[in-house]
Amino acid sequence: MVAVSMTCFFSPLTSPIKHRRVNRFSGVVMASSSVSVDNVKVTEGLGNLPKVVLTSAHGSEAELYLYGGCVTSWKVASKDLLFVRPDAVFTGQKPISGGVPHCFPQFGPGPMQQHGFARNSNWTIVKSENVEGNPSITLELKDDSYTRSMWDYSFQALFKVTLEKSTLSTELNVTNTDGKPFSFTTALHTYFSALASEASLRGLKGCKTLNKDPDPKNPVESKEERFGMGCLISSIVLQCILNYLTVFEIYKIKYLDFVALLSKFSHDRVVRIEPISEASTF
Repeated sequence: MVAVSMTCFFSPLTSPIKHRRVNRFSGVVMASSSVSVDNVKVTEGLGNLPKVVLTSAHGSEAELYLYGGCVTSWKVASKDLLFVRPDAVFTGQKPISGGVPHCFPQFGPGPMQQHGFARNSNWTIVKSENVEGNPSITLELKDDSYTRSMWDYSFQALFKVTLEKSTLSTELNVTNTDGKPFSFTTALHTYFSALASEASLRGLKGCKTLNKDPDPKNPVESKEERFGMGCLISSIVLQCILNYLTVFEIYKIKYLDFVALLSKFSHDRVVRIEPISEASTF
């Protein structure tokens, strides 16, 4: 048995589908029976989907849906720092577009549906805690006939969300419960509430990037000329950074500025966001 974990820490200043999940909800009542602490409650969300609400003693709040195990809201001082698309569908028939969706056991395109099956599977509550007014919830996803139709392995995924005064911590632990080894890719694909016209990227000068709009087959060299603050994003684009280990992203979101450092290594996947005004990478 092998376990792999990935932790993300957020602090404010962060293809056609081949298979579709059958609409099977555990229900608000059943989910509520798994919660026995203050500041954690299960209620009915959009589309009648079960939703968990975390409220810290300091006033911050987070919401996540059992469908997809998706965090859809994180509010500090009553201001939501996450973005959910206006056309997001809450029917249990397709992934929720926005928030912090799961990509597991495949990130991006591949032999199975885009980003795997975790984001359109029903997770269950296995643990709730409240430590000094900081609530947390742990969700579980295990293999079944649906997951095995795409990925024939036995596994357990535990997703823990902890809310504090001004931070949101997420931790994903994957355990191989099968009799044979497996490999996977994963990500917590966070959508932050940011205006593209005010967002910029820093640390990409000289790197080759692939931009799906308009000519992804011809990589272009990134430049950092606009106001000395990095590459200004003029439209909603999807970029892939080629042969680059560390990327700084500087955003100006609706309410706060923050710097996000994405460090990618061969064995670790770390997303760390710190409240600093200047940063350098090496």
